[in-house]
Amino acid sequence: MARQSVTTQLVSRTGTIPTAASPNAEGDIVDTGASVFLLLSNTGASPASATVVSQATFDGLAVDDLVIALAAGVTRVVGPISSGTFAFPDGDANAGRAFVNYTGTPADIKRSVLSY
Repeated sequence: MARQSVTTQLVSRTGTIPTAASPNAEGDIVDTGASVFLLLSNTGASPASATVVSQATFDGLAVDDLVIALAAGVTRVVGPISSGTFAFPDGDANAGRAFVNYTGTPADIKRSVLSY
């Protein structure tokens, strides 16, 4: 099974009810940008995590991935998922998008990608 391409949902002035789904074991590929955020929930009884994989370097050194701890029952909004840190470069098949990996039980994790 391949990574899931997650559709970014636009947040409107009148309110948005985000739809959420579980990732698969291979993780997600998501849009990036200054107004892109992840809505992450762990509905299970055990801890989990999400990792947004960095594509950036600074002064020749790799920039760390963004690791988000998800305790049991926790919901977090994370972002922005900036292009400068997380997006694959132009010319790559995934240009402008980022990889998100998960630990824990995928069925217990619900995620949405939101932008305004």
